Amino acid sequence: MTTQTPQLTILVVEDEPGILRIVTYLLEEHGYNVLQATEGLSALALVERQSPDLIISDIKMPGMDGFTLCERVRANPALVQTPFIFLTAREQRSDMRRGMGLGADDYLTKPFEPEELLSAVRVRLARAAQTRAAIGQADADLQDKIIRALTHEFRTPLSLVMGYTELLESNGPELDEAEFTKVLQGLHTGSRRLMDLVEDFLLLSKIRAGVIARETGSDRVRCPTPDLVVRTVVEQFQKPATSRSVSLEIDCGSGDPTLNIREEHLSEIASRLVDNAIKFSKRDGGRVEVTTSSQEDMWLLSVSDEGMGIQGEALSWIFEAFRQVDRGRLEQQGSGIGLTIVRGLVEAYGGAVHVHSTPGQGSTFYASLPVVAA
Repeated sequence: MTTQTPQLTILVVEDEPGILRIVTYLLEEHGYNVLQATEGLSALALVERQSPDLIISDIKMPGMDGFTLCERVRANPALVQTPFIFLTAREQRSDMRRGMGLGADDYLTKPFEPEELLSAVRVRLARAAQTRAAIGQADADLQDKIIRALTHEFRTPLSLVMGYTELLESNGPELDEAEFTKVLQGLHTGSRRLMDLVEDFLLLSKIRAGVIARETGSDRVRCPTPDLVVRTVVEQFQKPATSRSVSLEIDCGSGDPTLNIREEHLSEIASRLVDNAIKFSKRDGGRVEVTTSSQEDMWLLSVSDEGMGIQGEALSWIFEAFRQVDRGRLEQQGSGIGLTIVRGLVEAYGGAVHVHSTPGQGSTFYASLPVVAA
């Protein structure tokens, strides 16, 4: 049983009847399905109803011209990848820079040779197919990462909660006070981890949807004591650091300038960087150093560790979601969105984040945020 290749559809927009007939004939002779329009408005209606695989359009037409048509097509997210070829008279070639700026993929000068038209169509359709395949693979890879992260990160605390719940159901009346307390602690640990995961994903969604960025600039979005926020975070992590024999040190010297950021978001940034540094530090006497400083109109937070460091290749994607360094060996790392959230929050408030790392010696993460003008 043979599988036929689906017939590709091309929209031709041309107000000169002779040229419209020629282009339509050439395309149909080579197996394409052709839609016709003589001006931009009717072409746009066809595009929105039938989503052609490629558009060939004249520039100078009555009503909506080719430039406006191209601009309207590119404004539609569902059509942004649709190849667009302009037809232009020789005296209009100077207009092509504008056309390319609007998102056109190619142009043909009238009169053109049949093979010139067919070649341009084949090339643009092939490139569009390659782009769709690459996007599809990228989407599949991202979905796979999300599924693996969700499966691992949600299954572990869920198993903990389910296990202790079943224990209570089957042996609850027989448990002594110490055993009952242990069960409650286990339930709390599992449910807390689940809640943290849900809150992380919700925060990441808000960042990517631009919700936080839209809040910046408001008088309510101010942090007048950033060093105090960082000190509070460091105090909260002293116990986890001690449990790993990590020395957690702080040196705040910025002078507490006012920042354009919510205190809870600055605390979120500092907490994730400090937590990350402790997790990747050496267990036998490693050191984490947290510092703040001011440089011109920017406030700078740096968090250094003496851990495993980051290999050069990983530095290029360390802030991407659902990607982690040495995931197979370090299963405690979490969902893989912590540093993504850090970058998203910092950039939402007009700052920048970067990392310097030496494999085998440690890493330093830097987050800079703008100071509010006095």
